[in-house]
Amino acid sequence: MELDKLITLYGAISSICQDYSRMTDGYSLATGDNQFEHIPEDIRNMISERQEFFSYREKVRGLLKSKIREEVKKI
Repeated sequence: MELDKLITLYGAISSICQDYSRMTDGYSLATGDNQFEHIPEDIRNMISERQEFFSYREKVRGLLKSKIREEVKKI
């Protein structure tokens, strides 16, 4: 994948991760359940999906770092 596409993908995934972080933080603040001990099923699913996207972001971050290294070696 080209560097510009990786950058765009990373940005999009990061934005999704930020949205999930805001939602889970909002849940914690609204309910006082900051240990996430009594979460309803829909929130549990959201947290699971959030973790999925965080793993995607880490994978793309690794690809992005490799691609940047390749490009810098050409300089």
